Amino acid sequence: MTSLNHLNRTNTRKTPELLAPAGSVESLWAAVESGADAVYIGVKGWNARAFAQNFNIKECADIISWAEGKNVKIHLAVNSLLLSRELKQFQILLGHVAELARAKSFGGLIVQDAGAVFIAQRLFPHIPLHLSTLSGVHNLQGVERAAKWGIRRVVLAREVPIEEAVAISEKSPIEIEVFIHGALCFSFSGLCLASSFRGGRSGLRGECAQPCRLKFRQGKREGFFLSCSDFSAIDFIPRLKRSSVAALKIEGRMKFPDYVSNVVKAYRMVLNADLEKETEMIARAKDLLRLAPSRCVSAGFWDTNPSHRVLDPNRSGSSGLWVATVESKRENRVLVRLRGELRSGDIVRPESWRGKEEPIRRVIKVDPEKSQNDGHTSFAWIEFDGLADLPIGTKLFLIGHGFEPPQVIWKRIRSEITTPILLTAYELTENIWEELPDRRKAIRKSGTNLILKVSSTSDLPAAFHSPAKWVVLKATLSNLETLSRMRLLSAQKERLVLSIPTPVLGWTERLKVYEKAVEWLISRGFLLWEINNLGHLELFNKSLRDGHRIGLFGGAWLNVRNAASVAHWAREGCFAVTLSPEMTKNELRELMTYPLPSVPVVTVFSWFPLMTSLLEPKLMEGKPFVTERGERYYYRRSKNITFIYADRPVSLFGKLGELKRMGYYYFAIDISEGPWDLSNELPRLLSGFKRERDDEPFSAFSWDLEEKRNIRKEGEKP
Repeated sequence: MTSLNHLNRTNTRKTPELLAPAGSVESLWAAVESGADAVYIGVKGWNARAFAQNFNIKECADIISWAEGKNVKIHLAVNSLLLSRELKQFQILLGHVAELARAKSFGGLIVQDAGAVFIAQRLFPHIPLHLSTLSGVHNLQGVERAAKWGIRRVVLAREVPIEEAVAISEKSPIEIEVFIHGALCFSFSGLCLASSFRGGRSGLRGECAQPCRLKFRQGKREGFFLSCSDFSAIDFIPRLKRSSVAALKIEGRMKFPDYVSNVVKAYRMVLNADLEKETEMIARAKDLLRLAPSRCVSAGFWDTNPSHRVLDPNRSGSSGLWVATVESKRENRVLVRLRGELRSGDIVRPESWRGKEEPIRRVIKVDPEKSQNDGHTSFAWIEFDGLADLPIGTKLFLIGHGFEPPQVIWKRIRSEITTPILLTAYELTENIWEELPDRRKAIRKSGTNLILKVSSTSDLPAAFHSPAKWVVLKATLSNLETLSRMRLLSAQKERLVLSIPTPVLGWTERLKVYEKAVEWLISRGFLLWEINNLGHLELFNKSLRDGHRIGLFGGAWLNVRNAASVAHWAREGCFAVTLSPEMTKNELRELMTYPLPSVPVVTVFSWFPLMTSLLEPKLMEGKPFVTERGERYYYRRSKNITFIYADRPVSLFGKLGELKRMGYYYFAIDISEGPWDLSNELPRLLSGFKRERDDEPFSAFSWDLEEKRNIRKEGEKP
């Protein structure tokens, strides 16, 4: 491949960094040759694209060494949620990253987990940390808290409107990165548990099975109600390149090299264009983007009506360019009706009406067939490198052309390295736990403690009459307003925790209004608060300066799954932290082997949303919608937010004895969420908690996930 001099990244005007994805070395080469300023790659086993090829740490060292001579930055994605059993190995990984971070071509380490921030800053403060979009930063308050953590750059959530993103970048004390192209998730970043709940594959661990792409049925209607189109911000680039946004990010570490190449070239054109040429370059860039196999594109959440543009229930959400449709099949070949060019070596993906994307196929041979019927339609016999078991009518989507073998590109890269980075062995010499306070003994002595979470002030009388040590009330603005008029006893205030919901109740300016309500209530003696996002911490700055002794709970949406994350939130002032509902019993047992400076809370009953979204799908509330496998879900819309629920709650009442033997004694019953009001269920749930017995129907969620995976492995055919 020759370098594209007319697309080189040298520019007299300061423009945002064009950041390209690379899940393989072929895509890495394509990104750099096409004009990317920087490339982000996943460290194998540690990132949020577990099914990409990714790179081991030695390969990362070679890439960073090579990038020195290319004037390109390399960002490493280590943005998976960590498990406690992985912390020692993660510390070793960071030791190697610390060596790489001294190179001029090292851009940053992308992390999601608060525990990763805790370890990195404690041991290797010189590593520049970038906070992943999965951390759910939606406003300036979240950015300001990240800056206090020592974060160098924040990747804003995709849901942030462009006006808000630009405004944040103007006031931000650190760098701001935004997505400009690629796939969209139905759910808010970091708030999707659907893949984990139904299939045991956590999206926060890089294993998402894309349940939002499934085909659903509700009554007589069928469709892909939750499947999103792709995002293209090409029309917004002139505005962004004149803003204070530091980096423009292209999604696609699962994409093929020609996709990466075309998308990078398209955005490079517009970024490099002079003012009078921008309109022309945008038109040319759109032509180039049409060659990049994708779903239908939209302006995403930057559109004035995202629900109408992003969601299309009539489309399957299959990615790629529709190039052919299967007409018939014979042995290992299929006859297709062509609507585009297909060549030997091309990579295609068959459309799946199940929603789950089919495995890709490589075209081995194309034999043109004579025109039929009208004399204009062209046909061809296609031979794949696997079985041609495709139903008649299946659409074939082109997702990539043939490319050079990876070993050829690796050889070229290594031949161009002038000063290689030589990794040395890293030993665990520092004990990051020895100085932490440990509350495990005190927890065991405390006895069983119940925390009851409710949704409305009307639930408070019954909640205060329950045996709950703390009553948690969802702190919506309407609840806070009602609470301000209520006269509670001092003893009731001491038991009441106000839970700030996530996603946040608005963007930066609206959250300032919410901040005033928080300050007023604190001044009236409401001192216990639950946070569910790093930006929530900024709401208490004035009250803390005024000397109020505020008690903070860490909520379930902080996604705490390891001991380092518990330690981080304890450092932020949380005396109790609710653990992630995704945790298995083995993870819970492992967590108790570490010193815990904060009280771990296990939610033993909840009907939490599997997806939370700004988008409004064409579904009816209160009526189940069903997958082709018979999995049932419920839809609810409240205050312009969509919630998708499973058909049953999660209950661990039957596991209480085992949890206590592990050392857990703080348990939460959460009736604040669900497809319908659960307040009438409180007496039954309190009885179930007391009897340590679950009532059908229920799910234990991930409790015994490891055992289920082992059974599946044993049952697989050899």
